[in-house]
Amino acid sequence: MNAAELPSLPVGLAIPTPKAKDKIEPPVRLGRLLWGLAFAVALFDLCFWGIQAAGLSVTVFFVVLSVIILGNRELGPARKSTRLILALLAGAAVAGVIETGVTNITILIVLIVGLAGNTFFTGADSLFGRWFSQGFALIFAPGRVFWLGARVMEAAFGKGLGWTGGVIGGVLLAIPAIVLALVFGSLLASGNAIFGNWTNSFFDWFWNELVQYLDAGRISLWLVVALVILPLLRPTMVSEWLWRWTERLPRLPEIIPNRGAVFSSGLVLLVLNLLFFIANIADALFLWSGRSVPVGVTYSEYVHSGVNTLLITVILSALVLTTIFQQPLGVARSRVLKTLSIVWISQNLFLLLSVSLRLKLYIEAYGMTVTRLSLMIFLVLVAMGFCLLTVKIMKDRSLSWLIGGCVLAVFLTLYITQFLDLKGWSANYNVAMWEKERTRNLDLVYLRDLGPAGWPALRRAVDEGAHWDEPDSAMDLTWADETNHPKARLDLKHWREFSLRASWNRWALEEKPNN
Repeated sequence: MNAAELPSLPVGLAIPTPKAKDKIEPPVRLGRLLWGLAFAVALFDLCFWGIQAAGLSVTVFFVVLSVIILGNRELGPARKSTRLILALLAGAAVAGVIETGVTNITILIVLIVGLAGNTFFTGADSLFGRWFSQGFALIFAPGRVFWLGARVMEAAFGKGLGWTGGVIGGVLLAIPAIVLALVFGSLLASGNAIFGNWTNSFFDWFWNELVQYLDAGRISLWLVVALVILPLLRPTMVSEWLWRWTERLPRLPEIIPNRGAVFSSGLVLLVLNLLFFIANIADALFLWSGRSVPVGVTYSEYVHSGVNTLLITVILSALVLTTIFQQPLGVARSRVLKTLSIVWISQNLFLLLSVSLRLKLYIEAYGMTVTRLSLMIFLVLVAMGFCLLTVKIMKDRSLSWLIGGCVLAVFLTLYITQFLDLKGWSANYNVAMWEKERTRNLDLVYLRDLGPAGWPALRRAVDEGAHWDEPDSAMDLTWADETNHPKARLDLKHWREFSLRASWNRWALEEKPNN
């Protein structure tokens, strides 16, 4: 790859240029690290142990964890990228307060990893390089406990760590005394009935007051959380070769002469264009025109069952195109191949539109779900990927540029999606369609299971006469006067499970509807 081909990734994903200072490990502030780690583990236990569903606790944990991470860094002028990450983290925290979901938690995790790497691996010149380094540091997370143990021993028996080091050293030096006290105490208790009665009473009290509140699962959770958080607070220094491949992804080697490669690739694109053309003609005749499907083909099979297969076909098409244009420049710059590729991309985009129409028709027939709404968003993301692929092909961009653009597109899509009320939209759509046509099936159980976002639509449907298919299901409603059911308290009473959406929508639970 020559200099003209060096990839120019989107903002924040530029090619990392490693420097020598990458290998210089910052000084260890062990006291700050230990207290930060202990506080983070305790906070995780407070926010997540024993709750039915995560709510406000997710936002609280990640916001405080970001403060702990920054507290374990050397003070200095903040990078623009660090300020950007903190701004995005604040936005994700707002989304989490409104309502926590898988997308919101995923974004928060990505941003926390980015914040940790961006403030520790200062030798890498790009946000992507620093984030990638932190990702590799997390892979080595289990080994950090041995590093921490070594630093603790050095602090306790070396130069010390102030009063923190004194406490650590004192505890370690007290272990032999504690072990011998237990051994001789057991022997004395066996030989002296009164002393044995005293010790048994003490240990019974100790067990009842403290140990009974701890179980193996909870302690194991603490250890796992500590192993994950430790490399966020103090990552391991990773070698440049682990992430430097992002600097330049090479083109495929020249296996056959360029003319042969152009002919072979052109034949592949020509054949696939022909196949897609025939399939798209079939969609144009029967899907877009509204014609009845041929005998032997069911409507459900044609409209719904083919969606997943067609999506796989479209994604596979993108991979084939990427491979063809990752060949040597003498092949990738062929005008014939570029023309055939643009035709094929156009056919793939038409296929995406057909998939969208299939999905629309299926939703109209069988109702909206969060999964189907998410699939619509995924279709938009795939179309964005084809746009980036078109630029790569026409402008001879590198594979690094394409991957960087796709990563950025996925992140932005997920970041925006966390603010969308997909559950509420699904519930309102289904109820609105039922109101237009009362003979339609309305799944009240599904509306109930959507949680706070579905409460208003569920209330409206029940008030307008919708009936439960199973009478016992009505007892599972989260109405305020159903105080014996745990869902009546979910997201409403405990701060850890609180969400603004539940608070906004609980008016729908104020009185029990007539069934």
